[in-house]
Amino acid sequence: MSKKNALPTIEGSNKNEKYMWLNNSDLQISPDIQRRLDPARVSEIVKNYSAKIANPVKVSYRDGEYHIFDGMHTRTAQCIINGTDDFPIFCRVYYGLSKEDEAHLFAAQFGSSEPVPMGYRLRALEVAKDPEVLDFLKVTAKSKFKVNLGTPIARNGYIAAVCAAFKAYRDLGAAEYIRMLKILHRTWAGESWSVSRNMIGGMTRLMKMYEIKANPFVKVFREVTQDDILKEVMRFNGMAKDGAYAAALAEIFDRKTASTLKEVG
Repeated sequence: MSKKNALPTIEGSNKNEKYMWLNNSDLQISPDIQRRLDPARVSEIVKNYSAKIANPVKVSYRDGEYHIFDGMHTRTAQCIINGTDDFPIFCRVYYGLSKEDEAHLFAAQFGSSEPVPMGYRLRALEVAKDPEVLDFLKVTAKSKFKVNLGTPIARNGYIAAVCAAFKAYRDLGAAEYIRMLKILHRTWAGESWSVSRNMIGGMTRLMKMYEIKANPFVKVFREVTQDDILKEVMRFNGMAKDGAYAAALAEIFDRKTASTLKEVG
């Protein structure tokens, strides 16, 4: 059995990082930073694994322990290949990072790594105490909807389309974003489809284009079903989804009130 650090330690690009061999059993995982393990991705790595091209697992030495913040799938694949948890693994080790720093680095992964899905990225940025993400979560909590970062929850009262919600928060600003969520909740009592990616995108576009007043909107759409909206969307199938949903909602409102929404500006 190879000893820990059996091969020479290699200096990294600065004095706060080194390339070194560690024993896999000594590595820790922070579950509130990492994405959910994808068995299909692990199987693909196992099938095509080559030690010559595999990226080093990124590790932070913190509080006397080695914490993985990038490379969980590679590490799991190597466990399968070796048939044991007790083997040396090549790592890029960072020193002096806080847990918040690790979360920021995880959230920023691109390049040769698989991009981090938005839900996991936002969860990591929450751990990193990113001001914008903390405000997004604080504002969302003021509605009757809940948001689960990481693994989406597709049931009534929850926003599974976290990426669309965060984009709406940025596009509309906090005040209009929370007003939009409250309108949607009042109208459809928190049904999950009412905050799907397309509905959030369409409502965001609608609120940027027209003056939307809560009471008239709720009154008109309370009896409108998901199927009603989908049928209307089909009339605009040459448009991008957000635009098609915005146009469908505007068309339904105009038809049911025999009036036209007032354009913003």
